[in-house]
Amino acid sequence: MSPSQSVYRVPVRTQSQSGLQQPRPIQHPQQLHQQPQYPTPYSPPAQRSSRPYSAMPALPAPVDPLYQIFSSVDKDGSGRLSAGELRSALVNFDKTKFDPETIKLMIKLFDSDGSGTIDYTEFKRLWNYLGEWLEQFQRFDLDHNTTISLDEFSLALQSFGFQFTPNFVRFMFSHYDKRGTGAISFDLFVQANINLQRIYDAFKKYDTGQGTIQIGFEDLLTEVLYLK
Repeated sequence: MSPSQSVYRVPVRTQSQSGLQQPRPIQHPQQLHQQPQYPTPYSPPAQRSSRPYSAMPALPAPVDPLYQIFSSVDKDGSGRLSAGELRSALVNFDKTKFDPETIKLMIKLFDSDGSGTIDYTEFKRLWNYLGEWLEQFQRFDLDHNTTISLDEFSLALQSFGFQFTPNFVRFMFSHYDKRGTGAISFDLFVQANINLQRIYDAFKKYDTGQGTIQIGFEDLLTEVLYLK
């Protein structure tokens, strides 16, 4: 979902004192934009051939496809994506936009400076993170119909180490089947599992190893408000 900073050596035709063609190194194309657009005119010594100097044209800098996506949805050119702009960049297999709650969750996870927006560095991390979840989604999409059924959802939860009763799995599945189709799209699969993991992490802070916890009301409210 960063270009190499190494220096390439591209042969450019120049004249040596012996009259033979010698390779002349130039910098990587990414560094050329910091230099004059055209090479400094070459003036050969009088005793040498007056054959005109010819330089190889500058190679185009490599294009980052992910930055193109980022720029295309950064409508105000601020260098940051709002929730609405980020939603324009993220779609499911059926071309539907991500659920607003999933977008809110992504910003909460990757907005490292608390601006409420996502810059390009944060966007790259977010994109790679979703790529990892996509691998999990495709792993459990056993019939390859680009959605997760109840049985597939149950299998995913078991694989992640959660041992829930069938009734609770059905309840949780129906909660995230927000479109009422009897299936969960990629964005809602991500939302369900991230929320589940966050709640589990909060639970583990108070669990003494018995699988049950005692928690004060203030602590409970703190955890609930943090998860929102």
